[in-house]
Amino acid sequence: MSKETIVIITPHGDPLGRIGEPDVGGQCVYIRELSVALAAQGARVLAFTRDRSDGRPGREQMAPGADVIRIQCGPSGFLPKEEILPHLEEFAVALSTYLSGEEIISSHFWDGGYVASLVREPAKWVHTSHSLGKRKLASLPDADPGQYKDRIAIETRILRRCDAIISSTGLEEQDLVDLYAADGAKITVIPPGVDAEYFHPPSNKESLKKELGLSADPVVFSLGRLDPRRGFDLYLRAAAQVRRESSRGSLVQFLLSAGTSDEDEHEAAERERLQRLAKSLQLGDSLIWRPVLPESDIPRYYGASDLFVMPSRYELFGIVMLEAMACGVPVVATKFGGPPEVITDGENGRLVDPTNIPSFASAIAGLLDDPDERMRMGEIARETIESKYSWERLAREHLLLYTSIDTEKG
Repeated sequence: MSKETIVIITPHGDPLGRIGEPDVGGQCVYIRELSVALAAQGARVLAFTRDRSDGRPGREQMAPGADVIRIQCGPSGFLPKEEILPHLEEFAVALSTYLSGEEIISSHFWDGGYVASLVREPAKWVHTSHSLGKRKLASLPDADPGQYKDRIAIETRILRRCDAIISSTGLEEQDLVDLYAADGAKITVIPPGVDAEYFHPPSNKESLKKELGLSADPVVFSLGRLDPRRGFDLYLRAAAQVRRESSRGSLVQFLLSAGTSDEDEHEAAERERLQRLAKSLQLGDSLIWRPVLPESDIPRYYGASDLFVMPSRYELFGIVMLEAMACGVPVVATKFGGPPEVITDGENGRLVDPTNIPSFASAIAGLLDDPDERMRMGEIARETIESKYSWERLAREHLLLYTSIDTEKG
């Protein structure tokens, strides 16, 4: 199996895209790290994505044995994933010229799965959803169901036709069965991983704070895309309550990195909404907003933080949670979605209902007021990553799954 070619299909998400660019997030990091780990174990990996006409080469190496190939389709320039559907048949036609029919196809998100459905014969096909239209619709009560109709229909067909499904969590596995009537026998739970060498505890937290322009006072950090589902409004409300009620609240630095280098209208509207909220909450200088962090700086910001917060209204998994834990930072995370499968409340982090602002703020304040507990949780968080979430281990699980499909199809 180690000599097989694995074709990864990820039209909207460039694995080598830079964090802060539009539509570059956790899925891109996941695919890049998985590709590198698979190649390190002897597989040949080709990841196909859409060419954004931004000067990047048509083919680029992620690591020895793992390349990104960019395919032109649709108009020139960036195209939001919500507008990519009419151009995916063109993508599939171009992709087909690279295929011999002997590859393992690994499709990602509904757009990648749709392309796989057009080129799949006779390849073996494994699909990873990353998020589900029906679950997303349920988490946004004001959303228009019509906007998700095509996506949900496509997802349903993908899950019916693919040979195997990778789910990030047991909760997602249940959603696949309950919401989409997916065949449970086709589902394997393999969580995302994290590079525990790249993300590691700092040698000196205080000097890192100084280098990043932060004071020596406690730092609470939150990071993600500008999206109402990320719950940054809840983070700001909890911050205001911590400032009012915690013994050290007036000293705390609440750091938020949310934004992209090229905002679309929805992201701009969310940023403006959050800025208005911060002003109304009178957070003042206690809120440090750094919209776009260079990707190379992200481990340093984790390392400088005393606490990391993931306030999502719903989070399928949350790679940023793993990254913070790898850096030895205690995490306060939403209890809605996948985080309870990683965090044991009170052991390697805290789980909260972020919509319950008093309880959310209390969890933050309790850890800020107890440095020894923060240190204990951070150490156990790091141990959790090392024992369960290394990409080397998880890549082996992917390879075992691919092998089992070969055996069954033999």
